[in-house]
Amino acid sequence: MAQKGLPIIISAPSGAGKTTLCQALKKRLPDLNFSVSHTTRPPRENEQDGVDYHFITKKKFMEMTDRDEFLEWAQIHGNYYGTARKNITDTLQKGKDLVLELDIQGVETLRNLKYRGVYIFILPPSMEELEKRLTGRGTESDNQIKQRLEAGKKEMAKSRLYDYAVTNTNVDESVGTMLAIIHAEKKRMSRYQPDCPEIRKIIESGTA
Repeated sequence: MAQKGLPIIISAPSGAGKTTLCQALKKRLPDLNFSVSHTTRPPRENEQDGVDYHFITKKKFMEMTDRDEFLEWAQIHGNYYGTARKNITDTLQKGKDLVLELDIQGVETLRNLKYRGVYIFILPPSMEELEKRLTGRGTESDNQIKQRLEAGKKEMAKSRLYDYAVTNTNVDESVGTMLAIIHAEKKRMSRYQPDCPEIRKIIESGTA
């Protein structure tokens, strides 16, 4: 029987570099799948529907919510974000590993549901560096940057919800740490299934 895939939940304060790390992780693990969330916010420049997000109307989002189609959903900065349940289940049942990029509210929901996965929180090297990165994007006003910094502090205060913390000082080093975490988690006895049927049967039976 094929081993079920590993859900890898990744969060970070805005500006900590989560998107960059996930893109680099994808290059290192080409077979890694990424969940595409639904959102009611308008697409940013260079964002593609179905690739970065599924961009939908608030009416459609609420209809999906009423049908309980989301594993988790939240309202953030006035917009709605949700993770479709079926897409996640189908991918994992096929034995494929899957990254879910979620905010703190989404992780709180999953933890309350006792959802099993590997939870990784990305931290900036310092608040000064976080502000520098947000400013360098050139996409937000000074007031918006201030709001994101305050939100980032609140998110970091809840980082104990996660299993691992990765401080993103250097992209290559941070991706290396994330790869080590993923490889180690896949070797946990609770998840590991040897290729050899005979050995797998011995382990599963608990007797020689």
